[in-house]
Amino acid sequence: KQWYQRRVRGGFFEHTRTFDASSKLLRRNHCLNSITKRGTFVGNSLAVLALFYTASTGCIGKLRDKDDIWNDIGGGAVTGGLYKSTKGIGTFSKFVGIGAIGGLLLNLANGTFEQGSSYASETISETYEDLFERR
Repeated sequence: KQWYQRRVRGGFFEHTRTFDASSKLLRRNHCLNSITKRGTFVGNSLAVLALFYTASTGCIGKLRDKDDIWNDIGGGAVTGGLYKSTKGIGTFSKFVGIGAIGGLLLNLANGTFEQGSSYASETISETYEDLFERR
């Protein structure tokens, strides 16, 4: 627990140690250098995740020959699984679940943005009906 707290304090509040006795120009340069140092890594990581998500969602949609919310949930699960597949089965399964929830949230956010505020409730009720009608 302590190492995590030190890491958060060290990464998030790293600038506070050097800002105490430094000038405004040095503080600004330090912030810009920190952003430049970490920004490309974060941007590239998010781009790779977006590529995996888009590709897996498209492949699942082609295989199922449907365009519904389950493609996004499955695409998120595949992306989460691939993202942490080398860390072991426990971490893998956790990130499959996180990815599936992320896919669901992305679908609902995108649909709400494009089609209006009633999209989320309509989609969830339609999916619920489809899921339990088949049984």
